[in-house]
Amino acid sequence: HTVLNVLTVYTLVFHHCLLHLLFHFFTVTVNLLSFFLLFFLMIRRPPRSTLSSSSAASDVYKRQGGGWCFGPSGEATIASCATRAGLLPEASDPEPDSGGVQQAMTGDYGGILGSDCRTNPDFCLWNAAFRHYTDGASFGSNRVDPIPVRFENGSSGAELWMRGRPNFDGLVWELLHRHGMVDASEVILSGGSAGGLAVLYNLDHLADILGNNIRLTGFPDAGFFLDRVNVVTKEFSYRHNFVGADPVWNITRSGGTNAACLAAYGADDAWRCLMAEYIVPHLRTPLYVMNSAYDAYQLPNILGAKCQASTVDKPCNDSEAQRYGQDFKEVAREVVAASPQNGVYVDSCYVHEQNVNYCSSQSIPNCVGWDPKESGSVKWNYTTAVPDATGARMTPQKAFSAYYFEGNNAVFIDEERLQ
Repeated sequence: HTVLNVLTVYTLVFHHCLLHLLFHFFTVTVNLLSFFLLFFLMIRRPPRSTLSSSSAASDVYKRQGGGWCFGPSGEATIASCATRAGLLPEASDPEPDSGGVQQAMTGDYGGILGSDCRTNPDFCLWNAAFRHYTDGASFGSNRVDPIPVRFENGSSGAELWMRGRPNFDGLVWELLHRHGMVDASEVILSGGSAGGLAVLYNLDHLADILGNNIRLTGFPDAGFFLDRVNVVTKEFSYRHNFVGADPVWNITRSGGTNAACLAAYGADDAWRCLMAEYIVPHLRTPLYVMNSAYDAYQLPNILGAKCQASTVDKPCNDSEAQRYGQDFKEVAREVVAASPQNGVYVDSCYVHEQNVNYCSSQSIPNCVGWDPKESGSVKWNYTTAVPDATGARMTPQKAFSAYYFEGNNAVFIDEERLQ
């Protein structure tokens, strides 16, 4: 019984970049008994059932992002989810993380999903599958029964389904048994923003499903959200929204996030297994984290920074923002320390997602930087790169390929301040 709440997010680029912002859009389909196929596997096609194929025995599975429907209480979370579903009117000044305008997506998604071998030379012939975001809870939710809510006109009969993990499992089954993934030799599970966090929730779970004969790698993009005090509220506001939402999402009680993390923290501290930095030390599957240290979502929405972008004409001297970025880089190094099989790519630009190109047509730099020749990078005049130990400039595309195929040069952390 699979009912979808469809949601998305996407954003932009990195080192020596301009500025960028996260955009998300979200739509909930009420009582829809079907799947929207869009994975990051290596099967590729346009939405809603986005699958594309080649003869390659390697797959990339990408999970869409889009923020969360959440709040500091169960009541606030249900209202947030109902609003994003279009069942309730939006607030006059909605929070920046509460969704946005739905954007049509057709054709090539670009980045690591791109079919142009000039900008994606190492993965352009892989099969790719893009999965639309479905639950507003990073593909971790799992409630057996729907939540009754009212339509905008006040009439009853609307229902919210929180079925992220079952939908994930169903789509994996579909790809394995109807689209040939069972014969794959390699699989990359990726996702952007909330979809990046979903990679952390589901990576080891997918490894258990695939078994030992398929090489699996996690590649979260802009999904490594820190758990930090908001300088305005003086509270852990971001954390409180997850703690308040979990009884509605039913992630920790249903095992919708990393099982080893849940076992380590126990029931009292299970909320930690909703937070990226607490999950990573418990992951056993190889992981490559790509993120800006001065993430365009995290600075305003987690930190509450006074300034968010830094340019030559308008430099950001906000000490809290600069400190956040330096803290982020230290935590990123811990990702590698957690396991020598892990890698990181961290830049110093005010950006969000970087390993896709499809939403670069927005009025702000978004989904740009994977390769300087991609349309989004050209449009915004971005040259995204972080120097390696020899001083060579590594784009996101080159850095990930070096990690994935060569097994070395796994750590790229830009030491610059906010760009």
